[in-house]
Amino acid sequence: MVISDYFSEVTMRFSHKDKKDARVSRQSTYAFDFPEKVEQAPIAPGVFVLLNEHSDVLYVGSARGDDLQLVLAEHVGNITAENVVSYRWFITENQKVAAALAKDWIEKYQPQHQLL
Repeated sequence: MVISDYFSEVTMRFSHKDKKDARVSRQSTYAFDFPEKVEQAPIAPGVFVLLNEHSDVLYVGSARGDDLQLVLAEHVGNITAENVVSYRWFITENQKVAAALAKDWIEKYQPQHQLL
């Protein structure tokens, strides 16, 4: 087995169906470059996914408080972000909804860099 085959088996591509989750009130229309475009994330409650070059989900996070931008910036230079090339953000009504959505997506995608 080639290493790239192994990683394709243990990672899962982000499903665009998840953008239509009822808990999402607004989302990025496309994936932003990471870390170059972190400042384009909103200062709002919500969830973000860190993606590799194949759009596989490597990490799912939610804003502490109401600042997605701050939490994303904390991942710059972190080992979690090692293979990350882009991210998407999803605004929710509040932090509680964001935490529930992030939990569901962590269970669904089982990101390889997720610390539980």
